Amino acid sequence: MGSLEKFNLIDEPWIPVLKGGRVVEVGIGEALLRAHEFARIETPSPLEEAVLHRLLLAVLHRALSGPRCPEDVLDWWRKGGFPQDPIRDYLNRFRDRFFLFHPEAPFLQVADLPEENPLPWSKLLPELASGNNPTLFDHTTEENLPKATYAQAARALLVHQAFAPGGLLRRYGVGSAKDAPVARPALFLPTGQNLLETLLLNLVPYTPEDDAPIWEVPPLRLGDLEGARTKWPLTGRTRVYTWPARGVRLLDEGDGVRFMGYGPGVEPLEATHRDPMVAQRLDAKGNLLVLRLSEERSFWRDFSAMLPRQGGKVAATLEHAENLQGELEDEGLEGRITLRVLGQVSDQAKVLDIRREVYPLPSGLLTPKAEENLEKALKMAEELGQGLKHLAQEVAKAVVGERDRGHGRSPYLEELTKLANSLPLERLYWHALDGAFPRFFARVEEEASLDLWREALRGAALEAWKATRRFLGTGARHLKALAQGEQEFGRLLGELGEEVRT
Repeated sequence: MGSLEKFNLIDEPWIPVLKGGRVVEVGIGEALLRAHEFARIETPSPLEEAVLHRLLLAVLHRALSGPRCPEDVLDWWRKGGFPQDPIRDYLNRFRDRFFLFHPEAPFLQVADLPEENPLPWSKLLPELASGNNPTLFDHTTEENLPKATYAQAARALLVHQAFAPGGLLRRYGVGSAKDAPVARPALFLPTGQNLLETLLLNLVPYTPEDDAPIWEVPPLRLGDLEGARTKWPLTGRTRVYTWPARGVRLLDEGDGVRFMGYGPGVEPLEATHRDPMVAQRLDAKGNLLVLRLSEERSFWRDFSAMLPRQGGKVAATLEHAENLQGELEDEGLEGRITLRVLGQVSDQAKVLDIRREVYPLPSGLLTPKAEENLEKALKMAEELGQGLKHLAQEVAKAVVGERDRGHGRSPYLEELTKLANSLPLERLYWHALDGAFPRFFARVEEEASLDLWREALRGAALEAWKATRRFLGTGARHLKALAQGEQEFGRLLGELGEEVRT
C-alpha cells in the first residue's frame, strides 16, 4: 500500500462533465477555468452531482474572496468567465493539499489511520451494497468487490463526507457518529445552460472572514479524532461544504482502491449557520425545520412549504438565482434556468432512496402572485387526492361488504385496506401530476396557470378512475361498487369548479 504523493485532484481527470455531447473527465482547475465550455457536470448519481458542485463553489469562494455582492456575479456572467489569475494562484498555493494520496495530508482524509481492519471502499456510497447499506441499485457483495479507480474513489469520498448518516461506529473510542452536514436535507441546485452559469447561479454572496475549507487548516491526525476529541461548530460556508464527517484513508493498491481505513471524523456542534442549498419549513409548533425529501411523494407536493407565505425560508441558492435571473432579463441577457432538487431519503442510519428531481425555475417565483398561485394549486391537488383516497376506500368497502365482520374486525379491515391500496386510483393520479406539475410551474405567475392546473387535475383523476374501473372487474358486486363510486367521483370533479363528463 503506497503513500507517495499521487493523483492531484486539481490536474488529474476525475470530474465528469458533458462537452460536445460526450462525457469527459477533468480536474478542478480545468472545470473552473474552462467552465463555459462544459454543458454541465454529468453523473448518474444525484449525490455526486451535489458534492462536486459544492467543492467547486468552495474553491471559487476562497479563490475570489467572494462574491461580495450580486454585482460581482453579474460582472462575471457578462464577461463569460471567472477571473483566471486568482483561481490559478489559489490552486497553486494549496496544490499540496489536493493529492488523493499523500504521506501527511491526503485530500479530505486522515493520513495515519491504521490499515488494520479496513473496510471496503463501497461503504462510501449508499447506492452500493456494503455492510448496513441496503441494496438499492447494486448487488455487489464484499466478496466480489470491484476495485475503484482513483476518480471513482475521490468522488465517493466527497459523497460520504457530505451525506453519511449518523449511527453506530465503534472505532477509536467513538461509539456512534453524527450525521454529515447534508445527510437529511433536500439540496437546491439551480442550473444554467453551461457549467459557468450553473456555478454563478449558486455563487451566493460570501464573506470569507471566519471561514476556511479543509485544505486551509492543518491536516487532521488520528489523535485529533480519537474519543471525539475534535469538535467544530457547524458554520462557515466552505468549511461546511468540505466537512470531514468521517476519518477516511483510502488504501492505494497501485492502480485503484479496494479498501480504506475508517474512523470517526470531526463532530459538529450546533450553530446558526444556514447552508445556502438548504430550505426550511415552519412546523406546527412554530419551529423552522430543514426541508427533506419524502420516500412516498415527489418533492413538488411540498414546494410551497418553504415559501414566505407559509413561514418557510427558501434556499439561498434559489433566491440568488431568481434575483440573478431578474437582473439578466432587465439587461436582455435572459438565461434558461432549471432547478434540481437533490438528496437522499433515510430512516435513521439506513438510506432508503436517492433522488434527483428537475423543475423549470420560473421568473418571478418569489412574487406574491406566484406564491399564491402555487399555494392554491398544491391545495387543490391535495384535496382532490384525499378525495380519491376516500373514494378508493368506499369502493373497496362496497366490494368487500359486511361478510367478514362475523369473524372479527381485523380480518375485515385487513382485506378492506388491502383492496383499497391495490386500486390504481390514487397512485395513477399522483403519477400523472408528477408529469404535469413542471408545465404548470413554468407559468406559475400567470393568471391562466390555475386553469391549466385544474385541467391537469381533472385529466389525471379521469384517467386514474378509468384505470380503476378496468382493474376492478365486471362481477355484479364490482359493478355495483363502481356505480356508487361514479357518483362520488363526479362530485369530486365538480368541486374543481366545472361540470365534468366521465
